[in-house]
Amino acid sequence: MIRVMPSPLRRKKWIIVGLGALVLPPSAVIVTAACLAGCTTTIIPPADPTDPVSVFVLDYGRHSSLLLRDTSAQAFTEYAYGDWNWFALDRSEWYDVFPTLFWPTRGALGRRTLHVESNPETILGVLACEHVLEVTVSARRASELSTALDSQFEQRSETLHYQPLYDLSFVHGETAFHLFDNCNHVLADWLRELGCEIRGPAMAADFVVRERAETVQP
Repeated sequence: MIRVMPSPLRRKKWIIVGLGALVLPPSAVIVTAACLAGCTTTIIPPADPTDPVSVFVLDYGRHSSLLLRDTSAQAFTEYAYGDWNWFALDRSEWYDVFPTLFWPTRGALGRRTLHVESNPETILGVLACEHVLEVTVSARRASELSTALDSQFEQRSETLHYQPLYDLSFVHGETAFHLFDNCNHVLADWLRELGCEIRGPAMAADFVVRERAETVQP
């Protein structure tokens, strides 16, 4: 049975801003609020990819993850990145906000297998996403990224932790997590590995897809 990311994940952004207002300088609060409110980040897929396949960006509100067809081509694998304590262990009380965002903490790489049809409407109907974006890339690049992420996961299997709240299994990530290197930045890096061009800060899960022809100035 597929379980979905619950809505509290989307509501916590303003808890973070409110708590920050109590202890941070006004300038820091303004920056934090602006970052969490988000600026649109544009994904420009590669032009004419060889052996094209679809990958999907899953927007859960403040968090985003990537859906790739697995190497057996029988299902999809969702890959997610976040803070180990907040995301993997669900230590998300008010006092956990500050270490999660304002200094580097241990990252977490999550994944799960999903049996869904390869179209945004079906995926949106199954998962508790706000948006699903379809991006066309090279099958070779998609397979290479999937293999690399699975390799990272297996290499850290001794740290494996299953979080039933999100139906995701986590291992320790390669990089630290903080406000300026969060799940959306990692997603943007994964998309670059797939041959996409990324325009914008990728601070929040506010992504749009523009074909390369749409971005050419007259």
